[in-house]
Amino acid sequence: MAIDLTAQIPRDGSLALSVDAEPKLGALTLLLIRTGSVPAFTSLSLSGDTRRYQIDNLSRHQRYRVAALGLRNGQSELSNWLTVTPRAGLAPLPAEAGDGLGAHLGRIERVTVMPQDQRLTVYWRRSPGFVDRVIVELLDHGRPWKSFALEPEVQSLALDATRGAPLCNGRTYELRVSARFADLQQSDSPIVRAVPATQGDERAQNRALPQAALVYPCLALAPEVQVFTDDEPVASAGEAVATLHCFHCRSLVEWQAWHLRCRGCGAEFIPNGRGDFLDLARLRFGTCRCCLPQKILIQRHGSAALCCSHSGKEHIRLADGTFALIEELPYGLCQCCRPRRPLQKQGQQVVCSRSGEKHRNEQGAWVLVPSAPVFDAAAIDDLLDAGLAEICSTGVSRGSAKPRSRR
Repeated sequence: MAIDLTAQIPRDGSLALSVDAEPKLGALTLLLIRTGSVPAFTSLSLSGDTRRYQIDNLSRHQRYRVAALGLRNGQSELSNWLTVTPRAGLAPLPAEAGDGLGAHLGRIERVTVMPQDQRLTVYWRRSPGFVDRVIVELLDHGRPWKSFALEPEVQSLALDATRGAPLCNGRTYELRVSARFADLQQSDSPIVRAVPATQGDERAQNRALPQAALVYPCLALAPEVQVFTDDEPVASAGEAVATLHCFHCRSLVEWQAWHLRCRGCGAEFIPNGRGDFLDLARLRFGTCRCCLPQKILIQRHGSAALCCSHSGKEHIRLADGTFALIEELPYGLCQCCRPRRPLQKQGQQVVCSRSGEKHRNEQGAWVLVPSAPVFDAAAIDDLLDAGLAEICSTGVSRGSAKPRSRR
């Protein structure tokens, strides 16, 4: 076997992995599957010269399956699979023979397209499994026109002139979404055809096309519906804005360049779609970066992901506390954190905004260049003898890079 993977359990909740592969790999990806009734899949893209890596904070009562995937001369090579329970004293065991990678790859299950004015918004859902890129292809008369490679956390994409895809109303376009992992192409989704159209004309323009994968925008201009007969009448949005006053200084609040601001103190408000207006400074996650006027960011149930309450576009918090669309991040997301965090430029290096771990671009993808972990007693002794580490109450910690002189 070209790649040999071995594992050790240094302590509860930790998994130390060692890869033996010669000659040098172009890229290395660690595959980790949490088994059970609801399996979970995690992949870590590492630099090709990485040979040892340690994963901490695993459940000592959970069984995992782990393997390494290497890329050499454009061909992928899979190591042996191991079954491990990260509990001290339990040795890793070889997994069942004949278990390849194909059964663990994620696939696109459903694609939905919303036609709008000179714009097509694509939504998709994928099955559990390993995915490191989602590819959205835009075809014009059957010919590939535009292709977008996205992070697996992204589940929707708006295609218009701002994305380099100037769409024409009344023209039929075709869209296809596929999931990829380590340059392995999973099966593509069926092609969906849609026609951009002006507001209110979307259904008429797309009537001749299959409707199963199409959804349409809806803009309600009427006042809210009264569910209970004893409710007080609710004014329309236009009337509410005309008489809205700031609760800070009681000055008039009005629209200014797509923002609802107070004339007096400058406080900003946002309509919640139900006839109420919320103070922007008191919102937990702020507003989106995909709509005009901007909408509220909400957190999906049971997830750390943030999305626009109107469009569903995925956002992420940056190091300075602001939010950005995931697909607009200049360097994408890191490989060292779960959930993954944005990469940022620090001097001449690209690092994780949370952990500071270095990343570098290999074959068009940002991979982790991990700090060399210490696994065995011999390596620890070498560091202690060189004065590069010291023993403290919590174990062995790395000290100054400058060795101490010996007498």
